Amino acid sequence: MHTPDLLARWSAECPAVRLALAGLAVVFPTDRTLPALTARLHTFMNEQPQGTDIGDYVGFVLVLAAQDDSQTLAAIEKLSDAYWTGTTRGVPTRVRALHLLDQMLTKVGAGLTRPRAGQ
Repeated sequence: MHTPDLLARWSAECPAVRLALAGLAVVFPTDRTLPALTARLHTFMNEQPQGTDIGDYVGFVLVLAAQDDSQTLAAIEKLSDAYWTGTTRGVPTRVRALHLLDQMLTKVGAGLTRPRAGQ
C-alpha cells in the first residue's frame, strides 16, 4: 500500500486534496499512517472552521481515524440526518461510514473539477 507515500504530499496540497488523502488513509489504515494522520487532522481542524463543509468533513475523518464504532456510528447518524443520504440502519457501521465518506469526497471533488472564473 502506498498510503504513507501519499501522506508525504500533505503539506503541498490544498484542503480538498488533503481531505482526499485523509480519506484514503482511514479507508486503508496502517499502524504507521493512523498516528501520522491523526496529528495532521488535528492541525487541519484548527485551520478549517466548524460548520463549513471541509471543517465538518475533517471532523468526520478524525472520528474514523479513531476506529471507535460507537463514535463513528454517532457521527454517521448526526451527519446523515443533517446533510446526507443515509444508509439502511442495519448495514454495518464501516459500510455506512464509507458511504458517507464517498458522498463527502464526491462533493469536494466536484468543486475541484469545476472550471475557475477566467479560465
